[in-house]
Amino acid sequence: MLRLLDGNLNVRGSVNENYARELMELFTIGRGLEGTLPPATVPGDYFNFTEQDVRAAAAVLSGWELDTTFTSFDQTVDLYTTGTQKLPRGKVRGSTTNASSHDNEVKQFSDRYGNATIQPNPLLLNGTNATEESALDEISQLIELIYAQPETARNFCRRIYRYFVYHEITQTIDDTIVAEMANTLVSNGYKLQPVLEDLFQSQHFYEAAAGVNDDNFGGIIKSPLDLMIGTLRLCNVQLPDPTGNATAYYEQTGELIRALSDMGMHFYEPFDVAGYDAYHQYPIYHRSWISTNYLVSRYEFIRNLVSDSQMGGMMKIDPVVFVQTNISNAIASNARSLIIELVKYFLPLADNLTFDTAADDNAGLTAERLNYFLTAFLKSPQIDADPEGAWTFRWNNPVDTEVVRRQLESLFNAIMQSPEYQLY
Repeated sequence: MLRLLDGNLNVRGSVNENYARELMELFTIGRGLEGTLPPATVPGDYFNFTEQDVRAAAAVLSGWELDTTFTSFDQTVDLYTTGTQKLPRGKVRGSTTNASSHDNEVKQFSDRYGNATIQPNPLLLNGTNATEESALDEISQLIELIYAQPETARNFCRRIYRYFVYHEITQTIDDTIVAEMANTLVSNGYKLQPVLEDLFQSQHFYEAAAGVNDDNFGGIIKSPLDLMIGTLRLCNVQLPDPTGNATAYYEQTGELIRALSDMGMHFYEPFDVAGYDAYHQYPIYHRSWISTNYLVSRYEFIRNLVSDSQMGGMMKIDPVVFVQTNISNAIASNARSLIIELVKYFLPLADNLTFDTAADDNAGLTAERLNYFLTAFLKSPQIDADPEGAWTFRWNNPVDTEVVRRQLESLFNAIMQSPEYQLY
């Protein structure tokens, strides 16, 4: 933040508010539940904080600069292991005994923070001079003040809810489900694990599974990273050993990072300080992952992964080997049985699968979708009078291996490019 949000330019007498503003708006307390807030009637009123609070927080954060030697460390206690974690941080301007660029006055916050004040601890000062220790203590006071606000915990829990359940949070959900999550978060010292455990074991988390008309179920678009890592794991694709074959390892991981960028995720380098739009940008949220270009790139990633090895790209899934390895010959030789088996493996909606539209109860993947997979699978070559019988013959009599490969590539593409695979 010293570099990205100009914290190194924030000095006494010329306070830079960038980091203080984003600390509140983006990283902690937020501006409330999006879509429910009335227009501000007073300039500088952000509902949960005001411009006065931004200025006061900026003064608290003043007087720091980059430590390019990485010799300054934050002695943060690690709750999960013994000892401390030495995390690199900035250093105070001046010296540890005279933080000359730190604003050493009393910082007055607004009524949104109960008219609280933050000031240096006299016991930590060097006479009247701020010290590194007193400046750090003021930052601790600021964090405690922000975390003491109920809206901070609720803002964190809204983000958790959007990530794991659905992007749309109604006022009712916010006042019940999210409020309960926030209570759990606060009562457990802001540890996330108890919140996640309660959410994943709640009726609310599962009750959206009533059918295809409920957007809350299976309605979150996978991020490019989720799509990529999930696909590679499902198909047991292994990266080269980074120790034994470092060159190949970095070539292949570099290829993956480029593919992520093509799909809209610049890995560890989001365009916005708030992070990737899919996690914060009201009202579209996860739909940010889908645009004309990004959707084409998502399909291209799958196509390159399952295509013949002579096409572009280093990491490959061989559909023929995959079927031979994971599916019995009796099932693989029957086109419909093979599709059902692959659907059970790749897609979450795998109950009551049927190709018969009259027998389809819409409890899982529809018969219409299964027949789409069947058409994509058997359309090549189109000269087959009995496409299903021809597949059985080709699989049991491996002569036309190239045709078998093309058909399986078409089937894998159809399944993994389907909405059901691209969504949670």
